Amino acid sequence: MKFLLIVFVFALSLSGTVSQAQQFGPREALVNVEPVSFERERNRVEAVGTAEAVRSITIYPAVGDRVVAVNFQPGDEVEKDELLVELDARRQQVAVEQAQINLRDTERTVDRLQASRELGAVPQSELDNAILLRDLARVELDNAKIELEDRFIRAPFAGIIGITDVEVGDRIEQQTTIATLDDRSTLLIDFRIPEAAVSLLQEGVELKVQPWRYSGTPVMADIVELDSRINPETRMYRARAKISNENDNFLPGTSFRTSIALDGEEFASIPEAALSWGVNSPFIWVVEGKNAKRIEVQIEQRLPGRVLVSGNIQRDDLLIVEGVQSLRDGQPVTFDRTSLDSGKLGE
Repeated sequence: MKFLLIVFVFALSLSGTVSQAQQFGPREALVNVEPVSFERERNRVEAVGTAEAVRSITIYPAVGDRVVAVNFQPGDEVEKDELLVELDARRQQVAVEQAQINLRDTERTVDRLQASRELGAVPQSELDNAILLRDLARVELDNAKIELEDRFIRAPFAGIIGITDVEVGDRIEQQTTIATLDDRSTLLIDFRIPEAAVSLLQEGVELKVQPWRYSGTPVMADIVELDSRINPETRMYRARAKISNENDNFLPGTSFRTSIALDGEEFASIPEAALSWGVNSPFIWVVEGKNAKRIEVQIEQRLPGRVLVSGNIQRDDLLIVEGVQSLRDGQPVTFDRTSLDSGKLGE
């Protein structure tokens, strides 16, 4: 009998506790909140590029002959049209003088026949023949001058001349390499990126390059050339960037680490601790009125310590960052408004 009385009293107390819980509703949860911040998606891709001079050539002679002078040292900075190598030109100089003599003789003949023609002393056909011979003499002189000029090898543009194996006395041919010439004031960096990253190469993209041989400050570069197609075998896309090299810090052939960065769409930036995982998708908690509200989101990008997400998130929402483990949708929440207000004033 005593045992039944104890059980009856316990049941009455339990029913009173349940009725109180139903009367006052769910218990308030103590949470920490912060205003939702937004951040742009960061798209980035890295590639390896190789530098080349903005103008770079290998110099060959137009004709073959004996070298009589080499007027440069490897590494010299030469100007446009500066004389680099001289070939034996004695026969060509004689040919020019002979062509000049022939031209002067034909010009005198034309002048004499024109005067005679005005007096009616010679037929027009004889004068026409003399004019033809004069014109041919001019062509012969021009050709002789070209033959002479081919014996003088000049720099087609200003730049740095490379190493040469040509010496005075050598007999060279048209296939003999004189030297390389590079205009290193500007460098072009040739690089390739995957097909999936082609969309990053657009106006306003930020391109940084850094030589592999040292870890200095990256150099800003401008994309100046884009290929017309993607390589169907490698699925890579070729592009070229340009950097200034006025101080001659880099050499053609240097390998560069290229990094392309472009800001994308703007998304809510969520601390990793504020992101929860459901059965079907991740979600976050925000404060709506005085209650917790669950919002399902989609992860757009992961960044160090935070995640960019999309969803039905407003700029004035308060994000619950701590205390999310036992929350229920619609559950009352309480938080320290003093720290939140001071944070807004600090901003």
